[in-house]
Amino acid sequence: MLRQGILLQNRYRILRWVGGGGMGEVYLAEDTRLPGRRCAIKEMSPAQQKPQDRNWAIHAFQQEAQILAQLRHPGLIAVTNFFSERNNWYLVMDYVEGETLEERLKRAPRGHLPLDEAMDIIRQLCDGLEYLHGQHPPVVFRDLKPGNVMITPQGGVRLIDFGIARFFKPGQTRDTVALGTPGYAAPEQYGRQGQSDARADIYSLGVLLHQMVTGYDPATTPFNLPSPRALNTDLPQQIEAVIQRATQMQPDQRYQSVRELRRALFRWRTPFPDWARWVWIGLGIAGTLLLGLCVVIMVWVWLWSPKPTATPTGTPKLPTNIPLPSPSLLTVTVPTATNTVTSKPGREAIPTPDTSSVILTDTPMPVDTPTPTVSRSAPLRIAYVHGPVANTDVYVADADGSGRTCVACAWCDEAEPAWSPDGTHIAYQSNCDGNYDIWIVDVGNHNAVQLTFTPGVDEREPHWSPDSSQIVYRASVAGSARNTDGELWVMNADGSSQQRLGSMAIRGRSPIWSPDGTKILFMSQRNGRWQVYIYILFTGDTNRLTNCSTNCRWPCWSPDGRYVAYHSTENATGSRSAIPEIIWVMYAEGGKVTPLTTGHQPGRPSWSRDGQIIFNSNRGIEAVFAADGSGRRILINDDDNWAPDWSE
Repeated sequence: MLRQGILLQNRYRILRWVGGGGMGEVYLAEDTRLPGRRCAIKEMSPAQQKPQDRNWAIHAFQQEAQILAQLRHPGLIAVTNFFSERNNWYLVMDYVEGETLEERLKRAPRGHLPLDEAMDIIRQLCDGLEYLHGQHPPVVFRDLKPGNVMITPQGGVRLIDFGIARFFKPGQTRDTVALGTPGYAAPEQYGRQGQSDARADIYSLGVLLHQMVTGYDPATTPFNLPSPRALNTDLPQQIEAVIQRATQMQPDQRYQSVRELRRALFRWRTPFPDWARWVWIGLGIAGTLLLGLCVVIMVWVWLWSPKPTATPTGTPKLPTNIPLPSPSLLTVTVPTATNTVTSKPGREAIPTPDTSSVILTDTPMPVDTPTPTVSRSAPLRIAYVHGPVANTDVYVADADGSGRTCVACAWCDEAEPAWSPDGTHIAYQSNCDGNYDIWIVDVGNHNAVQLTFTPGVDEREPHWSPDSSQIVYRASVAGSARNTDGELWVMNADGSSQQRLGSMAIRGRSPIWSPDGTKILFMSQRNGRWQVYIYILFTGDTNRLTNCSTNCRWPCWSPDGRYVAYHSTENATGSRSAIPEIIWVMYAEGGKVTPLTTGHQPGRPSWSRDGQIIFNSNRGIEAVFAADGSGRRILINDDDNWAPDWSE
């Protein structure tokens, strides 16, 4: 064991012993080249191993370093160095404060956790395991147990100790060495059913969930777990079913991927007991009668009171007397340039310059770029999607890109996240039920609710009204191309009263409510190229804001509604017509257009209340200051992260 104060590599000063196991000892150390930076150092001493195990132990330790050096994920520990000294091997890693899940379970009453806490831990473990299994070749952890799960003071979950993790080897019929912790390791890790693959981790994940919700030690009866509900009668049946399938002896009878398990686990709903159902029915009837009485009184007051002449303010409610059309009514031909919806007769559309004549310079934004008037106490957060187009999940992160968590993680495509104004929910699109529908998810407990169910219709790209009462979105015939116009629709935030936006069909996509609730910003290719438009709710006018020679797409508002940001593309036609090139800022009334940033394909901007613009690029998710485009920095690496949205 290393003594306190000893210096390794003339750099790492040992502070204290942290823990140890079969694969070595772990120490807390200080990196003297970066004063104040602490790290964890794992030591493997071949002399401490049995003679017959030494060669294997050295290989396993080197493999752990090889695996971790290639991985970057918030659910894993980053490796920063690997070396040999004094006949021992050392692995230097980030030091993470917290306690292991094993320690947490020891503190828990009756040895099991509250259901919400257990589900949150499993959700984060699913996130990390799915990342590992998605590597090429896949990385199988193979030792998922409470002692190898670290919980940070902020509630983050990290996998530690990759001592027996391995790359999956296609064609190999069985594991070379039988390894794992009894009770948690899958049968195939002991030479049964062939080589262990990702499904071995799914087995261990099921065992771990069983222990967290029941307090039962699986080492007591390996491969023979008692019924979860026999140990915890409050456990929902759906969760018991997930555990039982995940822990099947035969790999083919388990969930075949972490994503499949996660979908089954987080789509469960706890049914109301009979008495509660009748209470809600009674309350519903009473509420309906009360609402009817209020409507009668309001109509009477309206008929006998003077009519107001002042201009209405606040978020306008759209008319409710427009009937919900059948899906066949959505098969409207995309308007051509000759029948483009513009402003009403007698109203002049906003003139805008042709951005093809704008030369990209270092010209700063206008000096009166506003500071937001919105005052909120909640810290800024980012919502974004991770994965290739048509196969994504919705994540949230802190404003600096840390604390990344998946909140909509089913097997299907979940995309286009939009924060509710109070920052508690995210609306998004999902095709879990076949067609694309609008869903909302509670960011706190990750429970998702489906809002739209229209047969034969894809409903996409939701956005909240500033008072959270309504959601605007795009509707098109099911199966229509993703990158085309649809009809803009609106509904109440609970999914009721779905109707077209305006008395006539407004064609476009990516509708965004203005901060004052009086306008809808959207993009449309009705004239052959994508341009930015504004729909005025009070008047029903549609004004074109841009006159781009290429394509102008994905607009957003500044927090006070005075400015609009959007990106332009490299070309007007061809395969590069959707590749972003420049982010621009202009007045919402039209006029001057100012380039904000270019390089690395910046696109899909979102404007924060503290004056930052976030966007995706071919480097990941980045941010700049809206005032002058300065301070550009990468918040989240990897171009598989995109469609960012600031919380409001």
